[in-house]
Amino acid sequence: MKDHFSDMGRYVSIFDRLMKMYYDRSLCDYEIGWGQQFYVEYLYEHPGATPQEMASCIRVDKGTLSKTIKKLDEIEYIRVVSDEKDRRVKHLYLTEKAVPAAEKIKEVHAGFYQVFTEGLSLEELESAEKTLRKMTENISHKVWHRMEEHHGKS
Repeated sequence: MKDHFSDMGRYVSIFDRLMKMYYDRSLCDYEIGWGQQFYVEYLYEHPGATPQEMASCIRVDKGTLSKTIKKLDEIEYIRVVSDEKDRRVKHLYLTEKAVPAAEKIKEVHAGFYQVFTEGLSLEELESAEKTLRKMTENISHKVWHRMEEHHGKS
């Protein structure tokens, strides 16, 4: 059997770069790009989420999460509210300024999905999603396990 990693890795890399370019270009009027759009969308759908909830869902490390929260705070897209019962817990909310960006993100998602799914059947899309989900789970388990070991959480 042929070693397919180089082809698959190349296509994943190309897809990732093109997606970033598409989102960065589409969101440039909103002071955010590819890196921040996940967080804005998450808070749009989950107002009051904690940073820990976001990190778990988006699968990012604490440093990346902190930088993104700081950036969104600087551009006045979020407000941070301490929990009434436990002041150590922070809840994040989008500001009114961020709502148009969140709505634009939804439009960009729809447009991008329409472009990249063109000519594919529902069965092909479902199979691709199932395969990508499994691949993500496989590598995510390995990568996050190593990160936890590296940070002494094993």
